[in-house]
Amino acid sequence: MTSVDADSNAMQADALAERIVIDNLVEGAKHGDADAFGVLYDRYQPEILRYLVNHVRDHATAEDLTQQVFLKAWQAIPRYEQRNVPFKSWLYRMAHNQMVDHFRTKRTTVDLEGIDRAEPAEAEALVIAGETRKVLEGALLRLSTDHREVLVLRFLMEKSAAEIGAIMGRKEVTVRGLQLRALLALRRELDSMGGGLA
Repeated sequence: MTSVDADSNAMQADALAERIVIDNLVEGAKHGDADAFGVLYDRYQPEILRYLVNHVRDHATAEDLTQQVFLKAWQAIPRYEQRNVPFKSWLYRMAHNQMVDHFRTKRTTVDLEGIDRAEPAEAEALVIAGETRKVLEGALLRLSTDHREVLVLRFLMEKSAAEIGAIMGRKEVTVRGLQLRALLALRRELDSMGGGLA
């Protein structure tokens, strides 16, 4: 057995052990064990928060949405069936639904109060970075929800195709194809906007 095989076997064993621990915690939470749910909260809250911050672009709003996700998860966990969807994917779907509800009911605003002024030497770089971000965000907003989500999960959240598949409820091979189509669609949008990222 090579060291690569040993590393692969160790990673698979760790993943299996993690899954067993999570499954046991979920089972406890399903039966009203608040401590088990607390461990699940501690394990997944930072990840769900990052996902929402990347989508709503406001940390305080993302924190509120994250709390709502876990409140709803606690209320719904007695009905959760482990064989259908992994717990982590179930949480991501709840977070996605919470975010969609948020955007349906509220318009996002930007509060400029308290922003530090840049030094003159930094100002040009900040303006260029800001313009690049604006062009990219504008292009992302013009993509379909699936295309936008797969790009955010892959490149901002740095998820693997397998993890994205679990989150989006798709096969890994489907995710890879979706990612390619999303990148092509993003390139078309950027080109139609004048190639703002050249």
